[in-house]
Amino acid sequence: MSAAEPPQGGSDVLLSDGGSAHLRPVRAEDEARIAAFHRALSLDTIRFRYFSGLAVLPKLILRRFSHPDPERECVLVAEVSGELIGLASYHRRGSEDSAEAAFVIADAHQGRGLGTLLLEALAQHARAHGVARFHADTLVGNRPMLRVFLDAGFPVEREADGGVVHVRFPLEETPRVEATREQREHLAEARSVRRLIAPRSVLLAGGRVEGFRGVVHRELRDLPRDVDLALFAGESRELDAFVSACGDAGVHALCVGALRAAPDREARAGFDRELRAEVRAHGMRLLGPESLGILNTAPDLALRTFELERLPGPGSLAIASESPARGAALLAGLAERHVGVSSFVSLGRRADVSANDCLSYWLDDGATRSVALELASVGNPLKFARIAARVARSKGLFALATGDPAQDALLSSAGAQLAPSLDALLTLLRQRALPSTGSR
Repeated sequence: MSAAEPPQGGSDVLLSDGGSAHLRPVRAEDEARIAAFHRALSLDTIRFRYFSGLAVLPKLILRRFSHPDPERECVLVAEVSGELIGLASYHRRGSEDSAEAAFVIADAHQGRGLGTLLLEALAQHARAHGVARFHADTLVGNRPMLRVFLDAGFPVEREADGGVVHVRFPLEETPRVEATREQREHLAEARSVRRLIAPRSVLLAGGRVEGFRGVVHRELRDLPRDVDLALFAGESRELDAFVSACGDAGVHALCVGALRAAPDREARAGFDRELRAEVRAHGMRLLGPESLGILNTAPDLALRTFELERLPGPGSLAIASESPARGAALLAGLAERHVGVSSFVSLGRRADVSANDCLSYWLDDGATRSVALELASVGNPLKFARIAARVARSKGLFALATGDPAQDALLSSAGAQLAPSLDALLTLLRQRALPSTGSR
């Protein structure tokens, strides 16, 4: 997910460790939160940002942060679960085409790539408002700040003056900047999905886990921090409270299966948008709703979160499926043909986690040699085409035809071998994939 200029309501970004944060323009009512955010910073972080031990922000600076002049300034905040964890700004004098950029990250969230994402968002906003260059001053010992400027891919010029380093760089969107951002997004997406497809700890809430070799938790009460995956299936009215509790407990990802008393078809799009916004606001990823579940045949995991009469054994084929029914039929057909799988992800209604995310993970997964897709449509076509083409070049890529000429043309142009029916796809996979080590 790109850190393009956040719309007025904000946008979600993936951090370098696979976590999530929300970026948005500052609001006037953030003034008290910014003051509290500053008070919680360590003395070193304050000194690196303000070049002094400024324990309390003066009212003038607070006012400037919370009420920026839209003609000359931009202030962005980053938050997780309603907690402000980052602050970034630029300021230019008069009509100059250069602006001074600065940012500060909460101590507990430093080293997660948030500074680079805030810088990218600032640069996007600045370009749209006539700013061509950024400059900044930082202390010589503030290596993380210097690394942020370099990691964005901009051609940075540095000049040391005593204990201060003066940094300046143009904001032009060059091929290097674009390639740097795409690689960073790829790694963040892969890490984000890794903890969902290959979790080491799971929380059960209406779901099921079979044969899992990791840690299984059955109660939210006294749940340790940083659980990888929570499984939910049950009453839709109980989902909001569950999401909030998982967010408070630091759960990384949530898989939502079948829901009782779920909204009808006309209301589903709004329900899914609200659910995704709530999950991502808590720093989590969402698989589903209506996900059949996850299968990972790695010997040290043996994860299966659904029940089928026959399942394929371990192999090198990875599958992303949108329809639970077709996903189940695909797995059963592979078992009959003795084709093994490395992992299987049921995307459900794709409120958040998509085929693009899974492809980013499988691209670097040594256990996966080929990938099969069962999708009704392709989200974010440009991004899909880029990632799918990389998968097709380095591994085999197969797909069930959607029946939509435009969608199928996109799949084909990305390098996927299309099959007109489920039986044809199974035959193709049987011909191309390595046999499994046994079905279950």
